[in-house]
Amino acid sequence: MNLSPNNNKPLISDATLPRPIHSTAAFGKAANAICLTFDDGPDPVYTPAILDVLGAYRAKATFFVLGQAAEEYPDLVQRIVAEGHTIGNHTYSHPNPWFMSEDIARQEVTKTSDIIERIAGVRPRWFRPPYGRLRFAMRQQATLDNMTTVLWNRSVIDWGLLGNASGIRNRMERIEAGDIVLMHDGQREHNRPDNLLRYLPGFLASLPGRSLHTWSLDGIYNH
Repeated sequence: MNLSPNNNKPLISDATLPRPIHSTAAFGKAANAICLTFDDGPDPVYTPAILDVLGAYRAKATFFVLGQAAEEYPDLVQRIVAEGHTIGNHTYSHPNPWFMSEDIARQEVTKTSDIIERIAGVRPRWFRPPYGRLRFAMRQQATLDNMTTVLWNRSVIDWGLLGNASGIRNRMERIEAGDIVLMHDGQREHNRPDNLLRYLPGFLASLPGRSLHTWSLDGIYNH
């Protein structure tokens, strides 16, 4: 086995990196499973509100947190874990993966895992790059840190000009078995978690009638 000269870890090439996961089919669990994922938190306003809604409907989700926000709101990271949800790594400061050195790209990954472990007592198993941009250095570092890169195959587009309430509602209605769904609890830049929250309760209430169940990534992986 070839080893990195810097850290004695196995060298991983682009050709041998595991492919990112886009749907629950990667776990062989697509029959009735959907994975709701929330990015860019924790947020002091919207993360608690979303956790309250998830709790009311006994739904589980995955929160891809920013290390910077986790440091600022450690109690929310602890609450996410305590309520049975999964914590994922979404880098420290949400930079554009293409506009930094390789060393900084790697540090954005490892620093966040260290922060999550220090706060919550668990080291994340899942990594999502900012904007879904697959910079090799970040993906390689995530793999070396025993994380799987997770993207999505369904987005409610709760940001920007398309992030209006009616558009989010319509896209939520199209969520189906096997989907990994991109949403946001962090109100950074142009995210609209306020509009998402208007229809999240109704969406969760509709799932039993559609024979759909929410899973966190840890939950579906361990099932």
